[in-house]
Amino acid sequence: MKQWTIIGGGIQAVTIAIQLRELGLSARDLRLIDPHENLCAQFRKFTERLEMPFLRSPCVHHVHPDPFHLNRYAKEHQYTESHYGRYQRPQRAMFLDHTHDLIHDYALNDSHVKGSVKDVTPTKNGWQLTLADYRVLESHFVIIASGSTNRPYIPKDYLNQPDVDHVFDIEDIDAESTSHIIGSGVSAAHLTLRLLNEVSHSPIHLWLNKPISVNDFDADPGWLGPKYMSQFKTLSLNKRHLVNQRERHRGSIPRDLFLKLKKAESKGHLHIHINEHLRLEDHHIVTQQGRLPYDHILLATGFEKAVLNAPFLQRLILEHCAPVAHCGLPHISNELEWLPGLFVSGALADLELGPFARNIMGGREAAQRIGQAFKRYVALSS
Repeated sequence: MKQWTIIGGGIQAVTIAIQLRELGLSARDLRLIDPHENLCAQFRKFTERLEMPFLRSPCVHHVHPDPFHLNRYAKEHQYTESHYGRYQRPQRAMFLDHTHDLIHDYALNDSHVKGSVKDVTPTKNGWQLTLADYRVLESHFVIIASGSTNRPYIPKDYLNQPDVDHVFDIEDIDAESTSHIIGSGVSAAHLTLRLLNEVSHSPIHLWLNKPISVNDFDADPGWLGPKYMSQFKTLSLNKRHLVNQRERHRGSIPRDLFLKLKKAESKGHLHIHINEHLRLEDHHIVTQQGRLPYDHILLATGFEKAVLNAPFLQRLILEHCAPVAHCGLPHISNELEWLPGLFVSGALADLELGPFARNIMGGREAAQRIGQAFKRYVALSS
């Protein structure tokens, strides 16, 4: 039996694991369950796929508890162009190197169990976890930090159409044979810029279902601290859910990406289509303006939004009475505890952490909250 088990191996899971190790949890008492070969593999794969030069979040948002740790790392390793812009957004490659080195420094690879969780059930001494390959593991405490879903979202109009792929569903991008991108957010913008840099032909067509929305971050920075979060905590759970939906800048991009897209458009290298009703027919894009043949379409439409679709989460609710609010999200404590000894982060912690719950900063806040619970349990057992 392990003391603490984290379901997930992404950025938030690693951030929480490092926090627990910093607070004194030994590597032998920690387990991270993730189906990929390496921790943070999906984050690395997707950001490299887009050739994202800099992250959207500022340099103080990373996996180590010390907010200035990444800045020191950049100086110690003498990275050139380590940050970008007024908010000091970190270079993607540097951020990944920093994360990789910390995974090694805290021996998290030794705690990594490759697998997928199919069931989580309470026991007398904690929790039992059943994996897809029928392995049964036990743990005193469990943290669900596995994200909402890893399934790319494919709008119904593009299902089963020839030469249409989701950018996160394929291994390689053939830039020369792709001239159409569907999507309105950061992924679509980075993918468009990648194609513009790689292709010899032009133009590239970017199809958006709304006007371009320009915002530096996923939400107003006031949600990172007491400026807005103090009031958020006084609201009912359902009102918190409405606030999260309203305040998240879904499908927005930072100004520097917007300016690069508009520059390409002004040179005739990019055609931006906004709110043009389209359908696919006989390898053509059909709009009210006419028919346009396509070679290959790449979707950059994000991931499916389902949060509680995993069967083991449904069983926790239906069979073990894990509480949920009327909006359907977990009703959790300030320390993100859902059931005794069972904690959540990311989208599952929306009603406590607010609009930034699902990104890197949300992982940092989750790590601090769960760290408080860790210290409390340690004090009770001593």
